[in-house]
Amino acid sequence: MTTESNDGTNTDPAMKHPNTSLRVRDILKTTGMRIRQDPVLCAPFAIVGLLVSVADWLRKQDPLPVTTPNWFEQTLTVQYSIFPMETARTVRRIDALFDLRLPYFLGAVTLELLVLLSVGVAGWMTITRALDGERRLDSLIRYLGILSMMVVFARLLGSPTLNIGSLPLGALVLFVVALVLIRLFLFPGLLAAGYQFTTVLKKSVRTSQGKQWTLFWLIVIIGLASGGLAHVPIAGGFLSAAVVAPIHAISLAILIQHDERYE
Repeated sequence: MTTESNDGTNTDPAMKHPNTSLRVRDILKTTGMRIRQDPVLCAPFAIVGLLVSVADWLRKQDPLPVTTPNWFEQTLTVQYSIFPMETARTVRRIDALFDLRLPYFLGAVTLELLVLLSVGVAGWMTITRALDGERRLDSLIRYLGILSMMVVFARLLGSPTLNIGSLPLGALVLFVVALVLIRLFLFPGLLAAGYQFTTVLKKSVRTSQGKQWTLFWLIVIIGLASGGLAHVPIAGGFLSAAVVAPIHAISLAILIQHDERYE
């Protein structure tokens, strides 16, 4: 969905600037305009937020092992995911499912799959609605498949902490991580738009060129907001999903439309 004046001119703030002058505030302002014009854009992740809150509560109530992420002990933290999603307050690692009796195993797996699929469908629906594009089953399957692989890999990895004693080495690690996230920023949006996997990778890297700082600050803002809201007692999981995830998803759609306009 785009905003047009009476003469058909696009009035979205983010669409008035080429790559070299695209600003974070224009993207966020355009995101806010899209939400005001079409509040339904927030509905999928609002539903996901409720589900995430229920899942957090269920994980704490059942007898299976559950962990609190290491970052939860920090007051200020950047919690950014490549795919638009919630920042969970509780996490169940995959090794906690081993050697369970069948009823417990099925219950735990069903809960985790339900949350994962809901997050994926919500992200895909929000991006495609913001793009005003055709919704294709094959793009949904690719979106859910790659999201699932990334989440499973993260669960297998756990919540590692990285202690770096050397300041230059620490700066280098942060630079590499930031560069990867910037290059992959548009990856989920392009998947939802229906591009093939190899095309998505190439296009995401190419599109990020010329607006690295804009994407960097978007990542920081989204990550700080998601991490900050997740700290809110009881409602943290809901807020990170219902507030931050739609902004992330709509920003992806805006950047894709911007690239199509100026390429």
